[in-house]
Amino acid sequence: MAFHCMNCNGSMVFDVATQRMKCLHCGSECDPHDFVVRDEAIDQGATDATQTNAGEASAMARFTCQNCGAALEGTEDSMIGFCPYCGGQSMVRERGATYEVEGIVPFKVDKQNCVELYGKYTKGVGCLPKEFRDPSFIQNFVGIYMPYFQYDVYLDSASVKGTKTVERNSRYDVINHYAIDATVDAVYKRGVSFDASKYLDDTISNRVQPYDLDLMEPFSPAYLAGFYADSSTVDPKLYDEDAQEVASGDLVEVISKHMSGTKGISVSKKDAEVGAQTTGHHSALLPLWFLTWRKEDRVAYAVVNGATGKVVSDLPLDLKAFALRCVIASAVLFAILELLFQPTPFITSAISLLAAIAMAFCILTSARTEYESASHANDKGWEGDLDEDDLETGDDASNPAGKKTKKKKKKGMNEGVRTILEVVGMIGIIFLVMLLYIGRGTAAVAIAKILFPIVSIPIVGYVTFKVASWNKSVKNSSSIVSAIVLLVTVLLNIAIIIISPVNDGWYYLGDALCIVGLVIAAVAMMITFNRATTRPLPKLFERTEVKQ
Repeated sequence: MAFHCMNCNGSMVFDVATQRMKCLHCGSECDPHDFVVRDEAIDQGATDATQTNAGEASAMARFTCQNCGAALEGTEDSMIGFCPYCGGQSMVRERGATYEVEGIVPFKVDKQNCVELYGKYTKGVGCLPKEFRDPSFIQNFVGIYMPYFQYDVYLDSASVKGTKTVERNSRYDVINHYAIDATVDAVYKRGVSFDASKYLDDTISNRVQPYDLDLMEPFSPAYLAGFYADSSTVDPKLYDEDAQEVASGDLVEVISKHMSGTKGISVSKKDAEVGAQTTGHHSALLPLWFLTWRKEDRVAYAVVNGATGKVVSDLPLDLKAFALRCVIASAVLFAILELLFQPTPFITSAISLLAAIAMAFCILTSARTEYESASHANDKGWEGDLDEDDLETGDDASNPAGKKTKKKKKKGMNEGVRTILEVVGMIGIIFLVMLLYIGRGTAAVAIAKILFPIVSIPIVGYVTFKVASWNKSVKNSSSIVSAIVLLVTVLLNIAIIIISPVNDGWYYLGDALCIVGLVIAAVAMMITFNRATTRPLPKLFERTEVKQ
């Protein structure tokens, strides 16, 4: 399909600033819906152009990445850069199939604004790879229309429970409980959106929302001039229940605000039951600016909402810059401690153990993030669905669309135990710091010898257990190495503290071992963090499309 100017035969593109088609040669403009599309593959000898109506299927060129197999639709004059999925530059154009879609939200943020918004987003972020601030690199943002399904949900009733405190004093509280039934007169929740691509991570597509659906236009292929467009590869039925859940949650939120504002009743959203039914869906294209950072076999994505300018980005660490900051911070902290008091060998061992406990929480967070990312635990549309036994996580708190993931209770320590350990650990750390800093007598040391094993061994042991269980599904030696090394160093240091050798050299040996363990664990944790904030190179050669 060629988008050529009717005056000079130059290339026409969709101009974001004016929201009109514009000739790059003579500057002629026209409305996208009035643009005359010439399909040269159908009628190469035609002198009169044919009009393509809005919403009508139209033949497009297909650009296939020779590196990862990504297949994106576009126009013959698309201003393509490199593949948005893998960062490769070997995009081959071939004849595409017919492209059918109902609506489109045109780009409202042009490339220059996109670059400026991303620059502001990363301005306060430290230790980023240098490319993330390189003007020539961030000029590689690619405009792409991603496919979305928008669901219509019928709501007819809701049953919720609520409470209201009517009296409170020092001896008791009087709380009234309410069962609230609401009848809704044929309310339709329209436009509940989920991305229709298996290859765009749901955690990205959810975070970059919402889109202003009032900006939706009837589809015209003219809007695609100068941009890519991906095709739907997800069965629309996949999100029927999720759409019902989102619409139900919105209705309960309305009821909650009404009851709280007029009656002072607090509604329990978890116990709500809503009559909801998905009645249909619509296909739409929504705009994204896409930037891919690639290092070896890993990629990181930066995405900007092409309508609102909202920025979402993977933010890996530059390991050298991060290590340098850690060394400087450690030196400053050491100097401050030396000025405050002269630490005894026992206190230095205690500080080393407290640092190890803090490191354990960092390892747990990084390993959990990497597990969820690599296993696609929060990406329902991913094509390679894992077995339920491999998944443990439930709702993602950062998931604004309210999608639920598979949940599977596993043997061993559950989430409740983890929470208890975290609370006990934090209280224990505060108590130990106060104990060692304020009271340095024999009694304080004796109590600390009892508390150190109680606090540190369960916490670091639990972290090792969890990382090992995640490592069965997501093979990453860095995370398990960091946890095991940390556990060994903690056990050695605690053994020295409990034995209380007369020679101070044993304490310093324990401190040295703990420091070495912390360094090894920190390096492994940073590697794990970078794996958690990046993704493996995609292999999309066998991607299949689902008819809308």
